[in-house]
Formats: sequence, C-alpha cells, structure tokens
Amino acid sequence: VTALSSEGHGQWKLRAQADHHFAMETNAVLLTAVEFSLAACEYPIVFIQSKDSVVPVAVLGLKTGQNLFITDDGKWDAKYIPAYVRRYPFILSGEPAGNKDDSTQYTVCIDEDYAGFNQETGEALFTGSGGHSKYLEGVIAFLKDFQSQGLATERFCKNIKKLDILEPMQAKFTLPKQEDVTMAGFMVISAEKLKAKKPLELAELVKSDEMALIYHHLSSMRNFASLTAKFTAKSAE
Repeated sequence: VTALSSEGHGQWKLRAQADHHFAMETNAVLLTAVEFSLAACEYPIVFIQSKDSVVPVAVLGLKTGQNLFITDDGKWDAKYIPAYVRRYPFILSGEPAGNKDDSTQYTVCIDEDYAGFNQETGEALFTGSGGHSKYLEGVIAFLKDFQSQGLATERFCKNIKKLDILEPMQAKFTLPKQEDVTMAGFMVISAEKLKAKKPLELAELVKSDEMALIYHHLSSMRNFASLTAKFTAKSAE
C-alpha cells in the first residue's frame, strides 16, 4: 500500500477491468451495516473478534484461502459485490492527527501492483496542474462514505456485544469425496438470547433500526447451504 500523490502518480491512469483475482484467496471480507440487506441475499454474515470488539464479515469460502465467488476468468459470481472489494485498488489509511480533538487524519493509498494502473489509457487520477481529477474525487467520496459507514457499524457491534446476545458457532459440512470440513472462530447472534432481552431493550433495537440488521444477519445463515453447493459444483468441474 502506497500513499497516492501527484508527485509520484501524476501521469497515472486507471483502466477499469472486471478482474477480481486479487481476492481469489480471500474467504471473508468486512461488511458495513448498510450492506446487510443486500449481502444477506447471497453471503452468510457472521461476526469475528477483532481485538476488544467484534466486526461483521461476509463469508466467501468454506476453507482458508478459498473464495467461491470468483470465476476462473476473475469475474465476481454474485449480484452484490461488497464495498470492501469494490474500493480496491484504493484504500484510506488513517493515523492520529495529533490535535486536541484526538481525530484521525486519512490518506488515500493505492496498490501500485494493480494491473489496471498505467500511463496510457483509462481514467486519469490527476489533472495537468496536479489537482484531483473528477474520477479521483468520486473515488475519494466513495472511500469517505465507506469509512463513515464503518463507524456506524462499529456502534452497532458495540451494542450487540454489550447486550451479550452473541455466541460462538461452528459449522460442519460434508463435502464431495466424504470430506468433512469444520468452520470455527466466528460468532452469531443467538435467537434465544435475543428473545430473553427486556421489552425496553428490544424496543431500542427496533427504534435504532438495529433489529433489522439482526434479522438480516440471522436470515443470511441459510447461505451456508448455497456455499456448500458452490463448493460441490466447483469440485465437479
């Protein structure tokens, strides 16, 4: 990851291409809360421990280093592509700004090895005077929105952890050739723990729209069956 600058990348352009080989070995990606409704139609949504908090991820494969949603020619085989994937090859890198309000200063960074970068064809990243191109301004707006949605997701995750409605889960599958696979290390919301909450706590979840996120998460568990079907189909090719 390299900081984007007009000095180092003033002549660079980005040629759009539907090639997702960069995520071929990624078996889970971060999700923001606003994505739950669309992601739940195609991916299992689970929670994983990240330091002292939990974060939601979309499960993409049944094994480490496996992404079942990428075809051999690099296309994403699903209607909805998570924003974490769509932002590539750009990313916002944050570090403390060192001011009194303890805010974070963000820098736009890129993966310089991305095959779409060149100096001949595609969308220019900078203008002739070194300013941001309209295309880059659009990218930055998308990155800022993604960052903002991440903060909202963090609040949701803090709340469900505080409510103590998460529980560890293991998923076991019998794959072709009688191969047994166990997925572990993730958490899901317990329907039983949720039902045991006080009416006022449940009302607050509904009022904040977090109950809808919980339902999307719970309904997404059925997608483990479609993941198994994808694995079986790929194994038969």
